[in-house]
Amino acid sequence: MNLRGEKTMTLKLLPTGNDEFDMKLGGGIPYPALIVIEGEHGSGKTALSLLFLKGALDAGYRAIVFTSESKPFDYIIKAEASGFPLENHYLARKLRIYSMQYPGPLTKELANAIVERLSYAIKKLADHYDFLVIDSITYLAASATPALLNELFVQLKSLVVYNKGIIITSHPGIVPEEARVRLAGSADGYLKTSAAVIGGRRLKVLSVVKLRGAPPGIDTTITFDVDPAFGIKLVPIMVSQA
Repeated sequence: MNLRGEKTMTLKLLPTGNDEFDMKLGGGIPYPALIVIEGEHGSGKTALSLLFLKGALDAGYRAIVFTSESKPFDYIIKAEASGFPLENHYLARKLRIYSMQYPGPLTKELANAIVERLSYAIKKLADHYDFLVIDSITYLAASATPALLNELFVQLKSLVVYNKGIIITSHPGIVPEEARVRLAGSADGYLKTSAAVIGGRRLKVLSVVKLRGAPPGIDTTITFDVDPAFGIKLVPIMVSQA
């Protein structure tokens, strides 16, 4: 608190646990911060969110994940298969996972209802987490009312002041443009992922559009692959994007 009783925060770099990756970013990712990861399917968005999530958990932070990709235990299995073991954190109640999936077509009314429930849950559970992941917002953004999405993004940004780390993944061209611009503009970190091919090998490329709090001279383009044994594995070559 400051002298007027307002919340204050100290920005620091949170190591991901991947020394090579942290070196590229000057020490880790900013915390507390709202970070958006945008990219096509299969470009490494979820793997990066898992890297950041596990780094936070290993550092002693409590985390909550809202996923539209799978059920809670399936999320843990997929994370393990990508080189990010989360089971011990889950069993220790340091990690909570909630599914946003709905069985059947997602109408505007249902999408709006889920956004409202998500917003309520984020507020209600605020004392139980330091780190929050939404993977991905695309599931809701394709159908929900833009005004509701804007309200959710404002809420997420406000959590940073209360020392929360927020990671949101999304696909390009799905989030309504007004909401996307608002989200990108207010985010502390805006990362883009894409696919690349060299010698017949499909790789992933991370482009750092902005990263508040990062030291000067960080690498703004990082080529990597996802290895089940190591998680994120950097590839020290320059490639042309596909």
